[in-house]
Amino acid sequence: MAKEKSLSPPPRDISGEKPFRVRRGRVDSVDLYEIKENELELLEKGSPVNIYLNFSIFLLTIAFAALATLISTEKFKYEIAQTFFVVIIVVGFLLGVFLIIMWYKGRSSISAVIQGIRSRIPPETPEKENDELETEPKDKRT
Repeated sequence: MAKEKSLSPPPRDISGEKPFRVRRGRVDSVDLYEIKENELELLEKGSPVNIYLNFSIFLLTIAFAALATLISTEKFKYEIAQTFFVVIIVVGFLLGVFLIIMWYKGRSSISAVIQGIRSRIPPETPEKENDELETEPKDKRT
């Protein structure tokens, strides 16, 4: 028997590159999670309380620097400068600690959103897999 030869040439890539190959490995199952718009925005932007931590670190750093300056200086030339440093220390420590507390209370919002998304699909139990094995036809077991 003679082999038929195609009259049309094989398709060629204009750019001269090799054709793209897709290799696929089969999987048993795939879990798809649906998320809401607000959950996606929260995951995209990050937790809004992260800025509390940034500002608290800034304020506490400034307060410690002002405290070190106040302790290491023997006498200020102007009394208003000493008062200014004391105000910076008090405000820095109070606001810094307040913002750290606010951050600590709200830091788990992203984890809670992710946990809520994951809980939409119940976990597989090993009992289900055993039930599937037991439902095989009896003639295959022997």
